[in-house]
Amino acid sequence: MRWHRDVRRLLIQISLFVTAVACLSTAVVFIIQAGLPERAAFTGQIVTGGRIAAPEIGALAPPLEGKSPDGQTLRLANWRGQPVIVNFWATWCEPCRTEMPQLQALHDRYHDQGLRILAVNLGETPAVVREWVRALGLTFDILLDANGEAAARYQLRGQPSTYVISPAGTVTHIFFGPAMFETLQSAVMPFVAGR
Repeated sequence: MRWHRDVRRLLIQISLFVTAVACLSTAVVFIIQAGLPERAAFTGQIVTGGRIAAPEIGALAPPLEGKSPDGQTLRLANWRGQPVIVNFWATWCEPCRTEMPQLQALHDRYHDQGLRILAVNLGETPAVVREWVRALGLTFDILLDANGEAAARYQLRGQPSTYVISPAGTVTHIFFGPAMFETLQSAVMPFVAGR
C-alpha cells in the first residue's frame, strides 16, 4: 500500500516538472519570436526624471553641441541624414591612442560617402588637443567637452566609447573600449554602401 502512495507522489512530481518545463519552453519560444520591447521603440528616446538617459540601441542619439579646438561650433543635429560615429576620448588614454588611427582610416575611406566622425575630447584644453590631433594626423571633427556636459548626456562609463548613429539619428551600435576598423566598418556599411 505504501509503495502505491510513493509511486503516486512520484508521478505527481514528474507531471509537475513536465508542466513547468513545458511552460518555460513556451515562454522562451514566445520571447524569441516576439522579442522583448525596448523603451526606445515607444518613445524614440529614453527620458528619465526629465532628462535623456544613456543612449540605447534604437533610441535617438542625445544632442551634442560644442566648439572645436579652433573655435568652430559643431552640432550633431547638423549631420542628420548622414551616418555619424561619435567617439569619446582623451589624450592620456592609451586605448584611445590605439583607436584613433582606426577612426582616421574609416574617415579617409568613407568621408566621401557621407560618413562623419565626431571625436569628443573629455575636458582637455584646446592647445593640448590641437597638438595631439596634429601629431596623429587626424582630419575628422573634434569637439571639446570642457565642462563634461556631453559625457553627462551620454552617461559615459569610460573612454574610449563609440556610438554609431544612423542617418535617421538613432543609435545602432555602442562600443566600450577601442573599436577596430573592421568592426566599425561593418557597423556603418548599411549607411555608406551605394552612396
